[in-house]
Amino acid sequence: MVVRIWVVRDGAAVADAEGWLSTHERSQAAGLAVDDLRWTFVLSRALQRALGARHLGVPADRVEISRACAHCPDPGHGKPHFTAAPELDYSVSHTRGLIVLAASTGTRVGVDVESGSREIEPAGMARLLASEAELRALPSAADPEPRALFRLWARKEAVVKLTGHGLLQVPFTALSVDGPVARLDAPPAGWPAGPVHLTDLALGYGAVAALATTRENPEVTVTELTRVADLTL
Repeated sequence: MVVRIWVVRDGAAVADAEGWLSTHERSQAAGLAVDDLRWTFVLSRALQRALGARHLGVPADRVEISRACAHCPDPGHGKPHFTAAPELDYSVSHTRGLIVLAASTGTRVGVDVESGSREIEPAGMARLLASEAELRALPSAADPEPRALFRLWARKEAVVKLTGHGLLQVPFTALSVDGPVARLDAPPAGWPAGPVHLTDLALGYGAVAALATTRENPEVTVTELTRVADLTL
């Protein structure tokens, strides 16, 4: 069982990315005044369309991406998926100058990447993020190590990106991810029947990243792209 991961750095792939977007997505991108937001939007949508086009064997503009939520009636904030390819599960994440896309036909997936250089107030973040068990395991509850907190953060985001639940349904302080399997005392409706496994990812660039899967010990391949067109399956 393979999980494929593609990584794009800031400044790469922009030249060919807009050509993968739909007309509506190009209009949305043009309305984003902040360069970083525009870059993230364009690359994220382009990578998703390239993935769908490669898997389905159709032009990118014919790929239908649904964001309907599986857990509520909202049509626009759910985990993205390809309408014509329910067998391909994917997840996308971004942080300062880095976009990560993960996909598999053998497992559900969730991926998250966080910038390890972000300035935080460790003790306050720990109270908002960590479960009671995780607080006890942190290097120091009074002054936790920032990278340990970023690891928890990435792992929790990866889990809820896999399941498609929001923070109101799964508060981070109720979710424990300090072991190989996520633990939640009272899972909400739609939670996976089996365990959610966690894998830390070494992507470089000072980033902290994690992968969540419903299958144990996935074979993970990581490819850095300089062009969206180089995404292959």
